[in-house]
Amino acid sequence: MNTAPHMARTRLLPMAGALLIGGLLISGCGASERDAVTRWPGVEHNPQAVTADQFGAAWPLKPEKGTVACLAVSNSGYAITFTTPDGKAYALNEVAEDDKGYPSAETIKNSSGKMWRLRSYGLQVCSVDEYKRDGASASPRPTS
Repeated sequence: MNTAPHMARTRLLPMAGALLIGGLLISGCGASERDAVTRWPGVEHNPQAVTADQFGAAWPLKPEKGTVACLAVSNSGYAITFTTPDGKAYALNEVAEDDKGYPSAETIKNSSGKMWRLRSYGLQVCSVDEYKRDGASASPRPTS
C-alpha cells in the first residue's frame, strides 16, 4: 500500500486552507479591517503610549494619541483605560467603567472606529505586568 500520495495531501490541505482563509480575509476587507488585522503596535510598558498612526484606519478615537493603561482590580479583573493628552481618562472596558467610575471611551469614539481593536490592545498591556511577575524581567516588581 502506497501512503505517499495520502501523506502529501494531508500536508497540503492545511496549507491550502490557510491560504484560502488569508486571501478571503484580505480581499474581503476594507482598509479599516485590513489595518485591524495587520497593524498591531508592540507593547513594552504599562501604561503604553499609542498613536492613531500606529493603528492606521483601525484607530477608533477622536484624539490622535494617548495612553492605554491597565490596573488590576480585586475580584473584578482588570480596568483598562485610555488617557488623552490633556489627562482625561476613559474606560475601555466595563471594569474601568463600572468598578472604577471612568466615563466610557465611547464618548470620544470617531464615527468609523471599532473599539474592539483598542480593547484587545489594552488586554495586551495588562499582560506586560503578568509577564514581568512570572520572572521574565530582571527588574523587581514593586510591592504595595
